[in-house]
Amino acid sequence: MMKFCIRSLFVLFLYCAATTNVYAQKTEFGVLAGGSYYYGDIVSSNIEPKSVGPAFGIFLRHHYNKKIAFRGNLMYCRVQGADSNLVLRSDTKWQKARNLAFYSDIIEISGIVEYNLIKDQNKGRRVKNTTVPYVFAGLGFFYFEPKAIHPISGKPINLRPLQLEGSSYLPIALALPLGAGVRWYLTKNWQIGFELGMRLTSTSHLDDITGDSRYPDPATLPNDNARIMSVRNSNSVNADNQMATNFTGKPRGKIAYITDIYFIGGVTLSYRLWPKGARSFQGKAIRCPKFF
Repeated sequence: MMKFCIRSLFVLFLYCAATTNVYAQKTEFGVLAGGSYYYGDIVSSNIEPKSVGPAFGIFLRHHYNKKIAFRGNLMYCRVQGADSNLVLRSDTKWQKARNLAFYSDIIEISGIVEYNLIKDQNKGRRVKNTTVPYVFAGLGFFYFEPKAIHPISGKPINLRPLQLEGSSYLPIALALPLGAGVRWYLTKNWQIGFELGMRLTSTSHLDDITGDSRYPDPATLPNDNARIMSVRNSNSVNADNQMATNFTGKPRGKIAYITDIYFIGGVTLSYRLWPKGARSFQGKAIRCPKFF
């Protein structure tokens, strides 16, 4: 999967490099470091600091002109959530009793278009506008595999193969990145910035829960691990699984008819690969002849 993502990013870079005038190109390599957050069936409307995960990425940015740039991203982030992190209120009491939790490592590859709200006037050795705010939108796909800690063994276990809702799903889904950021020129070749973007997705299974799902009958689940992981409150590990039986048919999900969303935000640092400090005109400079 990782090799495929890197190859796809390289192809996107070659396409960008071939579509514009050679002497007008500005291509940068950059990195992003920050955090991620998820919105789905194991969160509340309040931001929960314990649900923030790490995020890292690399990108190639190609400036088409002063207002538009194309960018290829290869991103990693971890999204996570736990009912135990919720503040106990009347509307979260049932989630505290449900006691579900998950985490998922996401690998995303995407292509986006950036639109500069202020023209990027960096020409050759000149940096006219040191601050460039921008908005962006794009399309990509990502790989994910939700996991949770087994309440008996204390080890991570993959949730997708257990089919806790009685059906399977693919670990690859589409993402629609949308967001905004700002870049500052440190020198003619170095830039630092900050951006925040949300990813609308085509899946409701980042947390292994669909919003309109119901607890299955434990007798229909394939093995003991599935029965234990279906209901993870203090009584769900009993041999007779009595509490899991009591949950049968009750709502398991929270947000019906809405797919899961994740966010990536952080600091960016980029370096112009080519042309570094090149003059903005074509051809070689003509020097005056010396007569002495």
